[in-house]
Amino acid sequence: MHKNEMTIKQTKTATMKKNIVNELIIEMKKRIPEGQSIVNYLTDVLCMGKEAIYRRLRGEVAFTFQEIALISHKLGISIDQIIGNHLGSRVTFDLNLLHSDNPLESYYEILTRYLQIFNYLKGEDNLEIYTASNVISFTLYSSYEHLSKFRLMRWVYQNDKIKTPNSLADFQAPEKVIQAHKKLSEVMKESNISHFIWDANIFISFIKEVAYFNKLNLISDEDVKCLKEDLYQLVSQLEQLSIQGEFKTGHKVSIYLSNIDIEATYSYVRKKEIEFSLLRVYSINSMDSQNPYICETQKNWIQSLKRHSTLISGSGEAERIAFFEEQRRHIGTL
Repeated sequence: MHKNEMTIKQTKTATMKKNIVNELIIEMKKRIPEGQSIVNYLTDVLCMGKEAIYRRLRGEVAFTFQEIALISHKLGISIDQIIGNHLGSRVTFDLNLLHSDNPLESYYEILTRYLQIFNYLKGEDNLEIYTASNVISFTLYSSYEHLSKFRLMRWVYQNDKIKTPNSLADFQAPEKVIQAHKKLSEVMKESNISHFIWDANIFISFIKEVAYFNKLNLISDEDVKCLKEDLYQLVSQLEQLSIQGEFKTGHKVSIYLSNIDIEATYSYVRKKEIEFSLLRVYSINSMDSQNPYICETQKNWIQSLKRHSTLISGSGEAERIAFFEEQRRHIGTL
């Protein structure tokens, strides 16, 4: 390689590294607790002196991989996303794939990651969550023992990782998973306002799966009765939620019924300058991105679905009554 070409390449590489570090610092400043300086925060997180922190912030000393990993873990920063921003038009997603041979352990890792994200985001007056879904959002029924257990057992069976019992009563989820379910359900209700756009057939796929697994003798008739009772209670709870237009926490909820089919589940979360977009994949996973372009596209798509929907929370009484009565009829077919 010609000497000048090598110099140009080295200069470009150095510039890209500097830009990546600068963007990392910008993201850290967005996320550190209010009233705390970035130097003091990093001093505590990285367990090093202030002068060492200053040298890293000035670019005199590079952050090590371990330091960046720790910072990203603590503040929920996507390093892949930052790097992707400096590689042209490339966009990165976190697929939250399994990292353990034990599916329940991997599932717990996924839950923990989302708890970290939403625990960080909660507590802000301007936090908003938008979700357009073609299935029941798990965070709305995770407190129901049989419904959440069926969802998890079905996923384990699909992954063919462990032998699935023929009764929900024999399927035991670890206590830490049960507690994570409850925490995730609670933290999702801490948003200042939540917007839900539901497909008109939002319950049907769940009901079909219950009937199918019962035919396969993977769940018993008694399990179906329990699931049916949970579904009836869930419908009543969601109906009450749509009437009141708020969670018990006092945080507002807007619920819409889509007049067109929703082909997937999309979520968009915003807090001040921080955005997340999430797409449901592989039954219980979501792939997420903090890329500004992806977040803007996700937000616009959800807004477009809302324009083709009918508001049933606090209004639309006739549509609301008809919708929930229809869901009860579907449940009655079990």
